[in-house]
Amino acid sequence: METPADSRRIDARSVAITGLTTLAWYAVPDVVGPRWARALTKAGVLAGGVALGMAVTQEGRSALDGVREVRDELRDLEGPGAAPVVDGAVEDAERDDNVLVGDGGLDGADPLPDPAVVGVAVGAAVVVAAVVAVAAEKWAYRRGERWRERGLALPHTRVGLLLGAAAAAATALDPAAAVRP
Repeated sequence: METPADSRRIDARSVAITGLTTLAWYAVPDVVGPRWARALTKAGVLAGGVALGMAVTQEGRSALDGVREVRDELRDLEGPGAAPVVDGAVEDAERDDNVLVGDGGLDGADPLPDPAVVGVAVGAAVVVAAVVAVAAEKWAYRRGERWRERGLALPHTRVGLLLGAAAAAATALDPAAAVRP
């Protein structure tokens, strides 16, 4: 009997794009001097990596197909016979099929969480992710600068090689990034 793991193949293009984009991102300080130019170059590296990933990987093409489906669904909603939209709300007093019923949960509990709680949780998650990302970026840059002070050639590229290899390995291990037979 074949398990899903047996039929899974690693998407080499996805692994390569992730690893090389990460390498290029962290190697920028070795190639570009002024801080403003590094920011522009890193934006280009990120845009290029995302565009390449969307164009040539199975996961990217699936994401594009999903975006196209959503776009088509939205166009269908705006098509002939659709209720006019005013300030984001549908003007159709006759439609009651989307009204939530109050006693839909267990023991009469509301099945939907409080929007304020959801908002606070999402906001906190975004703040934590941003703090971790900034801390990691600062660590990587400082590591490269320490190696530069020690006289190592291309210190930021070395950091990029390490982090690019880690990113490529994480992509290879990600079941969502596998090529489906």
